Amino acid sequence: MFNKFLCSIAMIVSMSFLVQVSFAADIKCGASAKDPDAECAKGTVCILAMDPPVCKPPLEKGKACKRDKVCSSNKCEKTAGADKGTCA
Repeated sequence: MFNKFLCSIAMIVSMSFLVQVSFAADIKCGASAKDPDAECAKGTVCILAMDPPVCKPPLEKGKACKRDKVCSSNKCEKTAGADKGTCA
């Protein structure tokens, strides 16, 4: 009985560590709505149009975008109501 109790406690503790590691691995660029580029290195921006979002250099004309800053031209053209646009 005592061994089962110890085993269950050990499993709970190990699962809590596993969950924390999983969440830490999920923190990528775009984690903050106020500053999605905070996790990116200098000279890279968070490409929110990618799934999952990743840090990359600004995109060239014709690439998928969700905001102006990710484009080299600094212009993301989106049609009304569209979630994604295209770098101009």
